[in-house]
Amino acid sequence: MRVTDVTRELDELYGVPPGEFTAARNATAAALKAAGRAEDAQTVRQLAKPTPFLWAVNQLARQDAERLARFIDVVRRGRRSQLHDPRTAAEDMKTIRAELQALTSRATEILTTAGYGAPSSSSARISNTVLGAATDDDRVDDLRHGRLDAELAAPGFEVLAGAGPARHLQLVRGGKSAEPRRAPGTSMAGRRREQAEAKREPAEARRAQAEAERAREAAERERRAAELAAARREADERKAAAEQAADEVRELERRLADARRNLRAAEREAAAAAQRVRRHTTS
Repeated sequence: MRVTDVTRELDELYGVPPGEFTAARNATAAALKAAGRAEDAQTVRQLAKPTPFLWAVNQLARQDAERLARFIDVVRRGRRSQLHDPRTAAEDMKTIRAELQALTSRATEILTTAGYGAPSSSSARISNTVLGAATDDDRVDDLRHGRLDAELAAPGFEVLAGAGPARHLQLVRGGKSAEPRRAPGTSMAGRRREQAEAKREPAEARRAQAEAERAREAAERERRAAELAAARREADERKAAAEQAADEVRELERRLADARRNLRAAEREAAAAAQRVRRHTTS
């Protein structure tokens, strides 16, 4: 997201619950335009209404900023250690999984406390977005400040997709993984164990990848359903507002008609009174 001098307005808007977002966004855009800030008003007007799951993720920056910052730091450290220190990487990945679970639980709590449902896919959608933003250099600041404007898919970390504690913790964004470094003096039995583990790991990785893909597909279906439900709610709100406005117009028309009748009656009475005065003055 392009950070402009509307940062304060964006911070306020992304703290607004989804049910109130559209009205708040439109009011903010109108206020910016009235203040002569047309470009900023356009930036705000183009903001999409967040899903409840995205809103809950953004609230982590407001309600659990310290844990979120710690998670971002350990993800950054884990990405470095994957390439240079597999032993440290294994510990980092355990910490990442634990912290990610804690943040997912916290966001789910925020979601349900605000009165939104938490379907089975909500955990995957929340954790995918948190992890996806934390590993994306272009999005991590939006995560840190609670200004994410879209849900994200999980990145290509095998170990974070659920493959379990593996010996090679390489990033799988394409291409072949590097061979794991073997410590000097590794015994033959140890090598056999490593070879056996190496044979198991591709199958585990494939299962984890399939499970992650199913979770992403379920999350996408849930996201679309949530967007459709939100659009329907917004349409209902607009329809109700239009009906209320129509009722108010009808009431104003009724009052105007009454006022006109009263005016005509008053004019008749004034004319009659004037006529009576003229009769008295001529008699």
